[in-house]
Amino acid sequence: MSAIFCSSAQKASPDNKELKLLFDLYEQSHGYRILIHDKDIEKINSVTASDLGSDFLDRLVENTPYAYFLVGNAYVIIYPSRLREPFLEANKRKQELGKEQRSFEVSGIIRDNEARTVLGSALFSIPELELGVMTDYQGSFSATIPSGTYVAYFSAMGKATEQRIIRVYQPLALDITLFESINELELVTVTDRAIDYNVKGTTLGVNRMPIEELKMLPPLLGEVDVVKGMLLLPGVTTVGEGASGFNVRGGGVDQNLILMDGAPIFNPSHMFGFFSIFNQDAVSEAAIYKGDLPAKYGGRLSSVLDVKTKAGDTQEWTGTGGIGFLSSRLGFNGPISKRTQVMATGRYAYPNWIMHRMQDTKLKESSTYFYDGNLRMDHTIDESNQLSLSLYGSSDYFRFGRDTAYSWQSQAASLKWSSLWGDKLASDISLIYSSYQYSVIGEIEPLGFSLDSKIGYLSWHHEMEWMGDVLKDLQFGYQVNHYGMGMGTLRPENENSLVVPKHIPDDQALELGVYAQIPWKWGEKLEGLAGLRYSGFLGLGAKDVYLYDAALPKSQDNIIDTLSYGSGEVYQQYYGLEPRFSLRYSLGENSSIKASVNRSFQYLHLLSNNFASAPVDVWKLSDRYVRPQESWQYALGFYRNFDRDRIEASVEGYYKDFNSLVEYKDGARLFLNPTLESDLVMGTGYAYGTEFLLKKKTGKINGWISYTYSRTMRQVQGEFEQEIINQGRYFPANWDQPHDLSILLNYKPKKRLSFSANFNYRTGRPITLPSSIYDINGSIVIDYQERNQARIPDYHRLDLSFTFEGNQKKNSNYKSDVTFALYNVYARKNPFSWFFQPDFSGSVPRSYRLAVIGTVIPSVTYNFTFK
Repeated sequence: MSAIFCSSAQKASPDNKELKLLFDLYEQSHGYRILIHDKDIEKINSVTASDLGSDFLDRLVENTPYAYFLVGNAYVIIYPSRLREPFLEANKRKQELGKEQRSFEVSGIIRDNEARTVLGSALFSIPELELGVMTDYQGSFSATIPSGTYVAYFSAMGKATEQRIIRVYQPLALDITLFESINELELVTVTDRAIDYNVKGTTLGVNRMPIEELKMLPPLLGEVDVVKGMLLLPGVTTVGEGASGFNVRGGGVDQNLILMDGAPIFNPSHMFGFFSIFNQDAVSEAAIYKGDLPAKYGGRLSSVLDVKTKAGDTQEWTGTGGIGFLSSRLGFNGPISKRTQVMATGRYAYPNWIMHRMQDTKLKESSTYFYDGNLRMDHTIDESNQLSLSLYGSSDYFRFGRDTAYSWQSQAASLKWSSLWGDKLASDISLIYSSYQYSVIGEIEPLGFSLDSKIGYLSWHHEMEWMGDVLKDLQFGYQVNHYGMGMGTLRPENENSLVVPKHIPDDQALELGVYAQIPWKWGEKLEGLAGLRYSGFLGLGAKDVYLYDAALPKSQDNIIDTLSYGSGEVYQQYYGLEPRFSLRYSLGENSSIKASVNRSFQYLHLLSNNFASAPVDVWKLSDRYVRPQESWQYALGFYRNFDRDRIEASVEGYYKDFNSLVEYKDGARLFLNPTLESDLVMGTGYAYGTEFLLKKKTGKINGWISYTYSRTMRQVQGEFEQEIINQGRYFPANWDQPHDLSILLNYKPKKRLSFSANFNYRTGRPITLPSSIYDINGSIVIDYQERNQARIPDYHRLDLSFTFEGNQKKNSNYKSDVTFALYNVYARKNPFSWFFQPDFSGSVPRSYRLAVIGTVIPSVTYNFTFK
């Protein structure tokens, strides 16, 4: 018997096909998936749809040499009863002789060879014991087994089932790697998430993309991009090409918590948004939460993008990489020892050779590049303890023309200790570090300067999960985060510079969080998640806090006193209770309704004069005058699957209330401002929208269509005239784009050929246009009255790609493919901004539209994997 749950190449008879369809119907009506060896299907009883009752399983094996047993509430395993008879007979003899059979613990980890990671919800089974155990989210399983010799099976979705003889005469630790299956039987696949998870899961607004799915997207500039993939989902938008960051359900780019192996990323982009920091060779999976945020996540209002990197292979060394016109990458992963694995990747971009061949003089004088690298090490201490170290570093440089250069760097590190405290409590303890720093370098003499700023983050996370019978799957933990925000330092570039040095003291703060979350169920149809998070913020000195005359607007001229706080002294504190609650009501096997409500606090604020996030934006901590951002989100969704869960359809609606949003006075100065709070005003806002998604997951033709209608509005009503925007009326946020449509199509006519197409359309973003222009004694004055009352033209773009795969034989040590891609196929000049500038001194300003990419961009990338 070569494998359980894995098909041979022989063609099933018509009766077998009908029986397999009945198995699917049984799963839909009872929730159990039937697992059976393909050659055994012909030997069990023939049944009809009228037999799909509570005794269906008994009818299948009645008067046959087969038996079955259940694994949890998920699987039925049908097996030859002869496997169990010797065990029962031997057990009976031992009982008659009065011998007590000893038992030992068998534990282990099941890994995925292809994705280089562990497999959650994989299955470990011993039919003769009628034993089946599924792995947890860390790929671990454990069972107490009587001493003896057994045939054990290890299985997971799309993987060839591993069969091993195990001898249990002492505690046994196993490390199993499952390889790709060529001819799997569709009805018996096992996955870390059920294929109908979108219907039966309790969380709204969550989308997960394994790296295999991301690789099917048309690449931009030859790179598969996590962030660009998320932008094809409903509710996720960007203000345009060349913009760093993204907007989710009406939130700003700073309201997204972006994590790489638990470490927060403050700028997720390279080259002003054309590349993301996530190297495709390092990524295992990306998940975005945009509706119901799990209680363990805090500190952001709108979404969480959680990216996991790959673990190293446990069996052999493998190399991956790619060579393209603008960038190349190379990586390795494999075992250092039996217990230790490593993964390392690097990437370098070199667009200068193209820029310097352009006709534009400015481009010839410009220069840009970036490089980054990932390193991950995993070490198994014993069957109950594992260490994981993840490191990331990057550097960017950009100079346009000869006058100003920009440089920015990111670093992230996380060290996680995963352990089992007894049989029922799992623990993850993480020490996390992240930093981001940038410099603006002025190169025009005698005004050469360097403007520097930085962000430092250090955190301790402790997450626990209870696996006992009472309060099963309770998750709880705490977090302590320390922030150090550099507010800016200006230095002369050399001794001859006329620039006067200036330094704004750094800000320090602690952010605290404690949380708990537990699933609940009421009857057969209603279940959900109940979570509660309590967060706190402590602003720390050294710090000077200015007091302003309450009868006048805040300005440097209206300071009446200064409060000085020493190093480590608390000068401001905030606390907030953040309930998170979701429910799912089943309308049948293929459809459900979900609802959620959650509250969040955010103690960080991104300050920018740009429409999009840029490398030189300022991050500001909450203080006496800048209160924490707050939001309530309410969401309701309907989910329906078709064609045996191959097609997913959903519609979600949401409404969000925002409080304490930062806006800017007209002419606000954000850099090197010692009284920055005097140029800021606090506002409120709301956002609402409806999101539609239709997704086909399998077949030669697959893809999805997503459409979002949404609005996001802001209002600022201050006490003084200078603190009022648009006369106190609501105005659209900079990223308000009511209509957003994305269509993704993948077509694979042959095994080695595939085509992808992506079309995106969205409403143009708001801009502020002049209401009048005055000529006062020869000086031109432009009057801007109403904020964001006009829009740039709508955005639309088509991308195409074609991939040809080389040698893909299972036993080959070298695999490769070539991807040809066209970005912006019909060369649409999508405007990014609209601005006014005089032709010469004293002239009436003319309007100009800036298109970051106004032509088609071809790319060719050669990707490879070798062992």
